Amino acid sequence: MTSLIWSLYGAAGTAASPLARRYLERRVERGKEDPARLDEKRGVASAAAFDSAPLWIHAVSIGESVAALTLAQRLAADGWPILLTTSTPAAAARMAPALTERIVQQYAPLDTPPFVDRFLAHWRPAAAIIIESEIWPTTLLALKRRRIPLAHVNARLSDRSFRSWRRWGWVAKSLFGAIDLALAQSEEQAFRFAALGTREVRATGNIKFDAVPPEADPAAVAALRGAIGARPVWLAASTHPGEEEVILAAHRVLAARWPDLLTVIAPRHVERGEAVAALASDVGPVTRRSAGEGPTGAIYVADTLGELATLFEAVPTVLLGGSLRPYGGHNPAEPAAFGTALLTGPTHGVMFEPFLAAGAARAVDDAALPGAVAELISDPAERARRGETALTVLAAERGAVDRTLEALAAWLPARPA
Repeated sequence: MTSLIWSLYGAAGTAASPLARRYLERRVERGKEDPARLDEKRGVASAAAFDSAPLWIHAVSIGESVAALTLAQRLAADGWPILLTTSTPAAAARMAPALTERIVQQYAPLDTPPFVDRFLAHWRPAAAIIIESEIWPTTLLALKRRRIPLAHVNARLSDRSFRSWRRWGWVAKSLFGAIDLALAQSEEQAFRFAALGTREVRATGNIKFDAVPPEADPAAVAALRGAIGARPVWLAASTHPGEEEVILAAHRVLAARWPDLLTVIAPRHVERGEAVAALASDVGPVTRRSAGEGPTGAIYVADTLGELATLFEAVPTVLLGGSLRPYGGHNPAEPAAFGTALLTGPTHGVMFEPFLAAGAARAVDDAALPGAVAELISDPAERARRGETALTVLAAERGAVDRTLEALAAWLPARPA
């Protein structure tokens, strides 16, 4: 019965594959795909295969790419050729500075048999490593058929996903059983993978704490600081729909006290920049980074890729988005590495817990946000204290990447000569 279900799933994917081009073109129209690289989503490589079988490391989006890069650089230094894949242009841009002759980046194929088979036939990986919570049936089962070892690293499943998969019983076990090794973020996450059928499971911690943040360009930081001048400023980073309204409402409250206040909004998906700017136009003058404009208005929309490091270095008060509304939050390790004073909404995810416990961050709801920002703008000493505490927490939480690499070393096939 289980094999029949997966056969039907694969047949449906094969039947739908002729529609992929139109599907991808529509995503291009919404700014969600790189139009020059659509064929990669259909399994057509845009780079030559390595001379020896690589390790394939997949990170679906920019959040997971942080962990993927940390692993890739260490494994490449150990002699492995690395194929990095992702699913989003933002993650591809995040990976770009790390690429070398030994670390190549491609987009992962859509999860249909023709595309996955074409991809695997070209790259012929020695082993596959999937970061965090990506479970794609066609890909997992294709790896199993080809006897390509598969590890799930920094593994996690949300409460909702875990409950959903458990309801599928043996169907879920046949899929999670295709994962040879799960290195989970916590003991609770390790239990979830074991309960769903993964045979070898252990808790190694969260690699995202170990990630080296991108370096901010000193010239760009100096230019931004010069443009801001002495104005009071705060940054809302990686925001999502439904959150900008809360941020703009907070700006209105704060501007009554600081008329020259600058609020910087960096949407998680930069293609939303125009919509965010339109929303903010009711509040005051708006400028956009994508239009080549500086932070001269009341609201500055930072809607180009690769600028968060500059913003974190230049703006000491940071609200990390994805948390004011139920998006699950984002990784606080990167802004913490710049010594920022952190704020988060109520749905912040587990990575924020040590920062909150140490007093390096504060969780707020919509009503409390203006007061929390005002406290940090008006008290440089408190800003500095929280930033220093965040750096201390970050140092204490590190070590997962070494534990992960130790576990992988015993599991991986022999390195290429």
